[in-house]
Amino acid sequence: TPATLRWVGALLLVALGVLGAACGAQTRPVRTRWEWLSFDIPARRDLIEQVGLAVLDVVAAGLALWALLPHADVGFVAFITVYAAAMLLGMIGHTPGGVGVFEAAMVFTLSGSVKTQQMVAALLAYRAIYFGVPLIVSAALLAGFEGRALKGRLPLRHAARASRLAPLFLSLVTFVVGGMLVISSATPAFWHRLHILSDLLPLWVLESSQMLCSVLGVLLLFVARGLLRRLDAAWWMTLALAVLSLALSLTKGLAFVEAGVLGMLIVLLLATRRRFNRHSSLFAERFTAGWLVSVAMVLMLATWVMLFAFRDVPYTRDLWWQFAFDERAPRALRATLAASLFAATFSFWQLLRPAPGHFVKPAAEDLHDAARIVRAQERSDAGLALMGDKSFLFSESREAFLMYAKNGRTWAALHDPVGPREEWAALISKFVALAHAHGGRAAFYQVRANALPLYLDAGLSLMKLGEEAHVVLDDFDLKGSHRAHLRYALKRGERDGFTVEVIDQAKVPASLETLRRISNGWLTSRDAREKSFSVAAFTDEYLAAQSVMLVRQNDEPVAFVTFMTTDLNTEATVGVMRHVESASPYAMEYLFTQLALHLKQAGFRSLSLGIAPLSGMQPTPLASRWHRLAGIVWRFGGRFYNFRGLRAFKSKFQPHWEPRYLAASGSVGVVFTLADLSLLAGGRRS
Repeated sequence: TPATLRWVGALLLVALGVLGAACGAQTRPVRTRWEWLSFDIPARRDLIEQVGLAVLDVVAAGLALWALLPHADVGFVAFITVYAAAMLLGMIGHTPGGVGVFEAAMVFTLSGSVKTQQMVAALLAYRAIYFGVPLIVSAALLAGFEGRALKGRLPLRHAARASRLAPLFLSLVTFVVGGMLVISSATPAFWHRLHILSDLLPLWVLESSQMLCSVLGVLLLFVARGLLRRLDAAWWMTLALAVLSLALSLTKGLAFVEAGVLGMLIVLLLATRRRFNRHSSLFAERFTAGWLVSVAMVLMLATWVMLFAFRDVPYTRDLWWQFAFDERAPRALRATLAASLFAATFSFWQLLRPAPGHFVKPAAEDLHDAARIVRAQERSDAGLALMGDKSFLFSESREAFLMYAKNGRTWAALHDPVGPREEWAALISKFVALAHAHGGRAAFYQVRANALPLYLDAGLSLMKLGEEAHVVLDDFDLKGSHRAHLRYALKRGERDGFTVEVIDQAKVPASLETLRRISNGWLTSRDAREKSFSVAAFTDEYLAAQSVMLVRQNDEPVAFVTFMTTDLNTEATVGVMRHVESASPYAMEYLFTQLALHLKQAGFRSLSLGIAPLSGMQPTPLASRWHRLAGIVWRFGGRFYNFRGLRAFKSKFQPHWEPRYLAASGSVGVVFTLADLSLLAGGRRS
């Protein structure tokens, strides 16, 4: 009742007065044992100034809309109360500028005092005057600052101040443009423009353009959230949608103003490209309920505008199937329905799809258990689990585990499970179920041939990735003509002043700075950065658990390689390999030859030199399309990656080549899995 509202308002004013009286001359922090209950009491002057400016801002904005309603049957005090409440609802909806929510609240609340058509006309004019014109001016300024910064005419620090809010600004513009496209598709085009189009375009182009434009508008309403979060995928998608909508705005009715607004959006996107630098999936996170409600408000407003614009057209079922240049109502009806169905489908998919899951770094206990399992078995490449960049999935007995990482929808496990083989099948099935429970794709990277039946039983598709080089140390020596190049490498190394030193695990921490200088020099010379996932990376924790062979040239450290082993001392795998740019070209060949001889003398049976990508992919008449494509890349892709050179270097040691495979869910999704695997190797996680 009015009396209740007056008492509530009076109590709020009293509370504000008490708050002002409680403030002092300076801001005072209030800290409690509960962090969520800690806050700052502002200075009295700051509080009064902020409240005063807020009241002035709301009253001024309300006056701008009030001035557009000269025949409103409502007092200004009541009007400003409704206006403030509508603004609050728009803020709660978390849409840029409260678009859709604010308008719906104003129309609904004042429907008894102001005619609906007058209210809608005033709201449109208000948005154009109070928001549109300043938006255009600030957009031009933002584009100017960004463009001048790109050309170097303006110091970047000044441009950064002017465009720090570019993501928020572009999100607002994109949401408004999306709403414009949806509402525009629900309104009639001008007769004379349709007459011009009838001489230039077939009818199906006009019909499909209006429907597609409304659907693209809905997409822009959703993509605007990605811009708010500075996602690069949102930037690319917004640019593509804006360009396509620009073309459709002309073919649906020569909407020149609409095309101009879309052109402005394209210019803004191009000018602010570097502001959107977050690499993440556009729809990886769920949309908030407030955002979905705001999109629904825009669609409700578009539906109301359509019903109002065609209020003189009697509705019949046949209206849906009338196709002609002069049939504007059926066209708007179909476009609005398409936009509503698309938005509803997308919203239900967002609400009902499983949680995508997130990559979580392993806990200390998991790392300890994984290290225990790694040491107790003979596969030395399992030492990559100790890098700490992969999560673990343990068996029920915690005697076996899978190491995995996640990016996008791909859940990728590295190698076969580690531990007793009798627990592998259950672990593989458990991992596939985990990925599918989160709506993702399961993948097992670089698995061995003897485990392929387990992956086939789990319903996965297989694809050959290449071959891994294993040097059989029992047969390794420097005798014979086929080892002549290795003998020459040793002699050349001695002539160049090479000496070799093996650093045991216990002494590695003391040598980290020396190794780091070599590693940093190697990365700098190649303009590269550390890899991860399936490749060993230089980290203090990882190197501290490995053994290292270091090469010195005239007592100066020039190259090193780490090698992973287990307690069984049967197999070793090379890890981090680095050398300085000034090292002799024979340094690495000398280093690997010395490593093989050292491991043979220590009683090891095998040394893994790692995988040669796409190796052994010879084309055959019945080969799959992937196999044939990989063979073509192997033959002609040398300008992008030295496939042949890598295999040629490893072939000098006369290794035994073992095939390695990718086992993944689906068939078409394998392409996306390979893309995600490359991102995982680059350090990406999600």
